[in-house]
Amino acid sequence: MKISARFENFSDNAAEDIQFLKQIGVDTVSFSLNPMFAFGEKPSRSYTLNELILNMNTAVDMARKAGLEANETSFDITNAFLGKPEGDREIETAIALIKAFGDASVSQIWVRPLGIRQGPMGVPGRYNRAHRGGYLSSAFSVKLMKEELYKRDLNSRWAHHFTNDITIESYFNNMVKALQKLVPAAENAGVKLMLHTDDPPVPDTDNLLPGIINPLMINRIFEAVPSKNLGLLFCVGTRYETGVDVYDQIRLFGNMGKIFAVHLRNVRGTLPSAGEYEEVMLDEGDMDMFKILKALKATGYDGTLSPDHPTIFSGDDNRKATTAWDTGYIRALIQALESEGR
Repeated sequence: MKISARFENFSDNAAEDIQFLKQIGVDTVSFSLNPMFAFGEKPSRSYTLNELILNMNTAVDMARKAGLEANETSFDITNAFLGKPEGDREIETAIALIKAFGDASVSQIWVRPLGIRQGPMGVPGRYNRAHRGGYLSSAFSVKLMKEELYKRDLNSRWAHHFTNDITIESYFNNMVKALQKLVPAAENAGVKLMLHTDDPPVPDTDNLLPGIINPLMINRIFEAVPSKNLGLLFCVGTRYETGVDVYDQIRLFGNMGKIFAVHLRNVRGTLPSAGEYEEVMLDEGDMDMFKILKALKATGYDGTLSPDHPTIFSGDDNRKATTAWDTGYIRALIQALESEGR
């Protein structure tokens, strides 16, 4: 297995950042195609296909010059998933990008957003909570989410929940139609398309757009669009938060060959049991990360492991300390796993 990390390729310190990732033991990076999307916001303007491809090539060149692979990026097809007319143009652009990704040997494409809910930033209910020594990390509460949704604030970053109206079946059908157009392009280009299920994995409720949450719904997508080039960006934290046994989910999708990449995040609590959860450092939560890696290995998984949702250390405004900590912890887990098999 390899370690992947986020490369903020539009940062003013991008050259320094990519060198830092190499120094701490990262093997491969993911990157963004436009600057605002990199930071969880919608772009301030539209980007042409040529601009997006140029941005991709620039990021890939920077990574490879630093001795790193650049194997993952993403594109946005929100309107296609919502069934809006603008979705046709999104699909056309995505197909052209997929070909460009294949030409550049960028092998994995994250089909964003995280569902039409656009989580986690597009769903209310998140807040920071202090943990060991005062480090901060995100927590989520269904109660807080419902209170905020009830306000129906059209100026909020989750206003899309109030301005769109779609059923779960319509959403599913739109997703299938989009993927049926994208998957052949991915197969021809030799790249893999990855779906990341909704984060937070909240069941459908009033004032909230529908989401892809449970393993049955995920499997329905794979049955509707059967392809070795369509799989999951398997987020361990999100999958655990559903309350469904995370090891069973690893075995289910891993044995199907559907886990293409993994996000590692530890948490305390699940939504069914507590109505909330808190994200914590890899060594502190409910899950044993070494057992997670062993479960992945047992399915034959040998892809990337990415630290997810970095915590906030005191004085670590650029998150370098937490990135280094997470990377070192994951590297130690990989080495322990490899030693166990000798």
